[in-house]
Amino acid sequence: PTRSTCRLCKGTGWLEIGGSGMVHPNVLKAVGYDKHDVTGFAFGMGLSRMAMLKYGVSDLRLFYENDLRFLQQFPAG
Repeated sequence: PTRSTCRLCKGTGWLEIGGSGMVHPNVLKAVGYDKHDVTGFAFGMGLSRMAMLKYGVSDLRLFYENDLRFLQQFPAG
């Protein structure tokens, strides 16, 4: 018998919607900060992952490829 698993959460029941990380020292330098004086932390929330669940989209990359045939399927606003 075959077993079906969720393609998004891989059967864990969890879906990552947030991402975070440290800002590279070269980025700090490029905007005039001394990397020895400051550090940077970046974070964001992936609303596109929630849209995947709502609309049954199986590949996150589709939201970022700017293919109008795909994007025009969704209501504006």
